[in-house]
Amino acid sequence: MRRTWGAVVGVVGLITGVAGTFLPWLRSGSVVRNSYEVLAFRGFAGLDGAAGEVVRGVWVAITPLAVSCVVLWVLRLHRFAACAGLVFGTIAGTVAALAAVQGGNEGALVGITLTGPVVTLGGALLGVAGAITVLTAKSRTVIVSPGGAP
Repeated sequence: MRRTWGAVVGVVGLITGVAGTFLPWLRSGSVVRNSYEVLAFRGFAGLDGAAGEVVRGVWVAITPLAVSCVVLWVLRLHRFAACAGLVFGTIAGTVAALAAVQGGNEGALVGITLTGPVVTLGGALLGVAGAITVLTAKSRTVIVSPGGAP
């Protein structure tokens, strides 16, 4: 039962985390951009070479990673899904936490909005909590006696 609840919490966290990546992350005047649109500006942050491509590739890959986690949980491959959920939570949670800490500058012309990072961080935390719950749940084992009856 504990594994099932962990999987449910993990799936809710993954869905919430991915949804948060599509919410506003950056505000420039009256224009808001989600996390994927912000990746277009990675050259301004000094990440225009190979490092920028790695950052883009990892961030874009978190959505398929979350989908694969959900599929693994549906297929009842709980441990694999939980391990992938930990990877998702680590990547998405770290980026969202860094953005949330930098956000909140209401008077600036260009600034980070807290909506996307906070929702993504909350989803990542739920995903990690669900994954840890699944990984620490005891699995049922059947002990068969030498006579053949369980």
